[in-house]
Amino acid sequence: MYEVHNDRIYDLLTPAVKSGATKEVRRRPLLFKSTELSPDRKVVAGLRKVICSSYNEALTIIETGLQERRVTGTGSNSVSSRSHGFFVFEVKKRTCSRRPGPWEGNKFTIVDLAGSERAREAKTAGATLAEAGKINESLMYLGQCLQTQSEAASSSKPNIVPFRQCKLTELLFSNSFPSSSTSHSQATRRNPQRGVMIVTADPRGDFNATSQILRYSALAREVTVPRVPSITTTILAQPPQMAQNRSVSPTHPHPRPFMPAGGGSYRNFSPPMSSDERATMEIAALEIARLSEEADQLREEVDRQNEARVAAEAHLLTMEDRMLDLEAAIREECAMEFEQRLALEMARWKNSMAIEQERTEEHWDRKVEVLERGLASDEDCDKENVLIEDLEEEVDRLRRENGILKRELASRSPTKRKPLEEREDFAPSSKPSRGDSMTNLGRKLERMRVSGEKARPVPVNGNGSPKKMRKLGTKKWEHEEDELS
Repeated sequence: MYEVHNDRIYDLLTPAVKSGATKEVRRRPLLFKSTELSPDRKVVAGLRKVICSSYNEALTIIETGLQERRVTGTGSNSVSSRSHGFFVFEVKKRTCSRRPGPWEGNKFTIVDLAGSERAREAKTAGATLAEAGKINESLMYLGQCLQTQSEAASSSKPNIVPFRQCKLTELLFSNSFPSSSTSHSQATRRNPQRGVMIVTADPRGDFNATSQILRYSALAREVTVPRVPSITTTILAQPPQMAQNRSVSPTHPHPRPFMPAGGGSYRNFSPPMSSDERATMEIAALEIARLSEEADQLREEVDRQNEARVAAEAHLLTMEDRMLDLEAAIREECAMEFEQRLALEMARWKNSMAIEQERTEEHWDRKVEVLERGLASDEDCDKENVLIEDLEEEVDRLRRENGILKRELASRSPTKRKPLEEREDFAPSSKPSRGDSMTNLGRKLERMRVSGEKARPVPVNGNGSPKKMRKLGTKKWEHEEDELS
């Protein structure tokens, strides 16, 4: 048992060996080459062979090798094979007698190919991504080899199969051709190995992987191996003159027997055939004629099948063209219907957007009107408040001026305290008007108040103490004057 991992061959039944320099456990790769015992074909040199005498022992060996095979988990498969596995079964036998004969046997190899994978789906990285690249590369080369062999079957000029590009194709195809060795006798030459491809596909799996598997199987199905012609076919295909020449002059000449001098000429007469031999030859001739007729019938059947296949392929191409045209028409119709629906939906959407915009504008207009009304009422209130504040400030100013005048009047002399009309240095020049009368009235009131508060003499009683006078209340005109001020 061995595997092809990263384009190298490793034995699955040989344990890994620790390296002396790096102290790492590594497996030693094996070589695929010709040996002294098999010069006409290549073998994997250094493989470990285990002899099994029962079915259970063989299963145990297979399980042991499978445990050593490289597997890992990916995004698409939890147990993904990272190598191509080769399981070789060799059966030996010999004749049991007093003198045992030589050992004879054949090999049967089962190859488990690792599947191709995409890094985007498998989510691989690093060493796992490199392994996937090697697997995909080897499978690509395998497909090229199958394609070359399928083309060689239909063409007269043989093509060279490029099987030496990777280890997988070299293992599969290097011994698939007849031996061309001339240094050994014909008895030691071996027939080319035969191969059968078994394909398994999941009908519910990934479409790309399944189509790739079917493509490989179709290529392998088209590979045809030329059949070795039988002796009867060779004799019938030869012209009669060539057959007569071959019967007269055989390929391997024999020395003539010794004849004495003067003897007659040497004649080689064939012995007469018996009746049994003649009957056998007649039966063989009849069998050859029957086989020839069957071959002709089979050729005619093959021709009819080829014609039917060509007609079916032409019909298939016609149906494919019709299906493509129908699909294009359906797609165009669907696109037009979708465009109409899209235009209708766009018109509805624009109409609804316009209505919504009008509603929004009306709503905001109402809000602005309410705000303007509120601001107008606030401005009226502010005007009234400003007018009241101005009047209050004017009243405070007049009160301050009145107080200043009172203090100035109190600080004057008694002569200057008199009203202007009673003073000698003041004489009115003209007739007083209504405004002057109001001014005079105010002055009189001022004079009366000043004379009532400050110019009033303080009475003294006979004991020399001042007489307590009853304080008069504020006059009515004083209240009016205060209110006017």
